[in-house]
Amino acid sequence: MNKIIFSFILIVSSLWGGYKAPLNIKGSTTIDTKQAYELYNKKVMFIDVRPSWMVQKQGKIKGAFNYYVGDFNANGLKMILSTKNIPVVIYCNGIGCSLSEEAIVKMAPLGYKNIYFYRDGYPAWKHYKLPTK
Repeated sequence: MNKIIFSFILIVSSLWGGYKAPLNIKGSTTIDTKQAYELYNKKVMFIDVRPSWMVQKQGKIKGAFNYYVGDFNANGLKMILSTKNIPVVIYCNGIGCSLSEEAIVKMAPLGYKNIYFYRDGYPAWKHYKLPTK
């Protein structure tokens, strides 16, 4: 129950609190939709870090793994990503969403080396009518 309340407060504050995702996050490479789609076509892993209730309501990038940032831990990441060198695209609900930044800030110190920050996130992907589920 506390996780649900925390995630709700975090999302509401990032949506209405004037948060704007940074252009760059230390430990990652920022990519746009074209670059994200190129990585998608190369079968790079995409992780949607929004809560599952939001993904169920709005949808996600087809093939993306939903792993809520509030549940992130070293063992969980190790189960999803076979090595710390595997390329991975992190995204959430666009530039008004703080969850991607939070995820990257947690991943980079754990030694993950090929993190791509898809700043525009799911709204841009959907806008361009790219594959969703």
